[in-house]
Amino acid sequence: MWIAQIWRRLPPILSLGLGLILAGCAGPPVASEQPLPPPVTPTNEQVPGPAIIPFFTTETDPEQIATLQTLIAEYQATNPDVVVEIVPLSPTIRGRRLLTALAAGADLGIFEIEPTFMTDWAEAGYLLPLDDVVEAIGPSDYVPGSLFRYDGAVYALPYATSVYGLWVRTDRLAEHGLPIPETYDDVVAAARTLTDGTLNGIAQPAGQNIASVNYFSTFLWQNDADYFTCEGEVAFATPEALDAVTKWAELLQYAPPGAATWGYAEQIDAFLRGRVAMAMYGGRLGVHLAAQAPELEDNTTVIFPPWGPEEVTLGVWSRLAIASGTTHQREARAFLSWLLSGDRLLRFDLTVPGHMIPPLQSVQAMVLAAESPYVRQHGDWLRSFLTWAEITNHPVMNMGSVRGGHFTRSELPTPWGSAIFGTRGVISTMLQAIALGKSTPEAAWRHAVDEMETVVAAWKAEHPEWRPPVCQ
Repeated sequence: MWIAQIWRRLPPILSLGLGLILAGCAGPPVASEQPLPPPVTPTNEQVPGPAIIPFFTTETDPEQIATLQTLIAEYQATNPDVVVEIVPLSPTIRGRRLLTALAAGADLGIFEIEPTFMTDWAEAGYLLPLDDVVEAIGPSDYVPGSLFRYDGAVYALPYATSVYGLWVRTDRLAEHGLPIPETYDDVVAAARTLTDGTLNGIAQPAGQNIASVNYFSTFLWQNDADYFTCEGEVAFATPEALDAVTKWAELLQYAPPGAATWGYAEQIDAFLRGRVAMAMYGGRLGVHLAAQAPELEDNTTVIFPPWGPEEVTLGVWSRLAIASGTTHQREARAFLSWLLSGDRLLRFDLTVPGHMIPPLQSVQAMVLAAESPYVRQHGDWLRSFLTWAEITNHPVMNMGSVRGGHFTRSELPTPWGSAIFGTRGVISTMLQAIALGKSTPEAAWRHAVDEMETVVAAWKAEHPEWRPPVCQ
């Protein structure tokens, strides 16, 4: 019913775009050099009936949708003049489809925003400032680094972070008398020993997608390197960066055939089907393990990924924004403030425990005490992810966090991030070229450095007013 309701209110061009969303058909990526369409200006037209707020989300597991529907029903029971309608999106195409919708003049209401587009869209005026919502929830309750700020304003609010660890089949290690890995060399030795024709040592995505970029980034940071300095200079042209590329390429030979096109889903599937002995992923893998392959639960653990000497892993904040052109701004702000706080936030994040770690310290404190069979059985996994959340980094949102050989997370988004880290961006192209055997690791790395220099120079030329931020 909700699909039909929202469909009737969309202009024809957006109906076509939304049809592609729901069908999961991926079109060509939005090139970073294409000019963004102007933001939609709200009409402020008084439309009879309730305030209808679209809610675009990629959290589409059945339990997530059911919980979100329950929460919305609770809100609407006390706010009968507000209707929040869920619109599911595929994570792999959400950026392109939302941009198509924005260009068509659609009212997007509330939507999840992809990290690679945050800076571009804030600059373009697509996003509504949300500082008042932060004040209503409580600024001091937010975990450091969770809010997205641009040019002095908050434009996206977090509802969860996903922290990445290395999932390991302990029974497979034990069969060969191998210990749980503690170093990169241990992982390579285990992957080599366990790769035997029917089993591969490790799942390693190398497709042109953000999953590959995220995975590789942990190699880079842990080996004392980064993509850029916090002043916005290319930092990738270092021996440490080449060492990270080389290590990533060495481990790739123990991944299953076809890894050159893999993204997130293939990693989970390979581990659940027993095709790989190790896989790096967030807590969602454990939840799927319990639901789909419970026979593996007692033979699996998750450890901190040991790629190098620096202690840092990936943390992906999932954030919601409100379109600046939405008709019902006041109602959208009020609903977002209600949803992203207190018991509502806890219930939503516990739909994928360990993967959706709350951004509020007060809500994090409730997780391990929650009445959940999964939490009771796998509290050790959850405690690990909660602990590691303090030492997370992100390639797009934390520019220049590794400096002087040490990790200190910056709060500086990479202004040109979409061209470097997006689908078919510089880094994913480099990784796939290595995986397909089209280039040696060193040659691919050198080409990536040149491409990064070109992208940054072009962006700075187009933004002469930009000044390098001050590193904290």
